[in-house]
Amino acid sequence: MRIVLSGTWSGLLLQNEGGFADKFELYFDLEQIGLAVKGTAFVKLGELQAEMKLSGYQTPAGSWRITETKILRNNKAGLAISWCMKEYDLRVDYRKGELVLTGPWWGNSEYGPCVPGSITLKRRIKVASLFLGGQHAVDVQPHG
Repeated sequence: MRIVLSGTWSGLLLQNEGGFADKFELYFDLEQIGLAVKGTAFVKLGELQAEMKLSGYQTPAGSWRITETKILRNNKAGLAISWCMKEYDLRVDYRKGELVLTGPWWGNSEYGPCVPGSITLKRRIKVASLFLGGQHAVDVQPHG
């Protein structure tokens, strides 16, 4: 089954011990064009929030290497912090009627390397079109 990344994903960004916080809300809005992907990431921890421009590609191993390239807008909530510009190495799986995008992240801020971590994002599947034997298209709707 060919999975398309285009759409809105939501979930969590986890940061390893020693980071600014252990858990942030994270949203990706992605558009896939062949083996390339572009879009935005939105990270949030209370009033602290930022939107970053993303671009990336599918690796020969099948994972997605996605890089934050620019801060589009942000609110530091009055704190003296520097945003971490992250890279992700993500895999897509299908679990219980949802697509799940998971993998590690790492990056740099103006103060140097960030404490890395991992992300888990989900996107609900409304209708998936499967081709059985290459002859007939079948619509599948998850239940529950």
